[in-house]
Amino acid sequence: MIWGANMKLEELKTGFWGYKKFSVYQYITALEEQFSAKLLEKDEEHRQLLEQERQRVRQLEEELSTLRQQYEAQKNDQLMIANTLMEAQRYAELLKAQTDEQAQIAKQQLAEAVAQRDQDLQRYDARLQQLRDLFRSMLQEMDASSAQLVLELEHVKSEVPDQNMSLFHRKPELVV
Repeated sequence: MIWGANMKLEELKTGFWGYKKFSVYQYITALEEQFSAKLLEKDEEHRQLLEQERQRVRQLEEELSTLRQQYEAQKNDQLMIANTLMEAQRYAELLKAQTDEQAQIAKQQLAEAVAQRDQDLQRYDARLQQLRDLFRSMLQEMDASSAQLVLELEHVKSEVPDQNMSLFHRKPELVV
């Protein structure tokens, strides 16, 4: 009989004092070989599983690293966008302040121009009033002078008898 991995307890040879030592040793050796082979198989399976799990861990670590890089890139993009928005908001506020300041300056300049124009118009109005007064006084003086001349002319006519006054008469066609 061949002693191998499939040896059974019934196959042990018995002797006068029980089982034969050699047969027991062979049985134990066969069991050890069976268990060693199974243990080697299990070790190989565990080693393969461990290697698979290590590969899976490496793959997950690579994915984690990639995701971290993507996260950092997105975080940087978000920070850049937030900074850009904040700068745009500050710039808009600055432009609004400048526009308000320019509008205030333009309003002040317009008010000054209107005030200057009002002053000019008041000066022109005063000058026109002076001219009106001057023309009125001139017309009054001319009217008074013409009335005086009319009186003097009547006085002269009354003092001068009807002498040859034809030289002083006007010809109607020469009247301008």
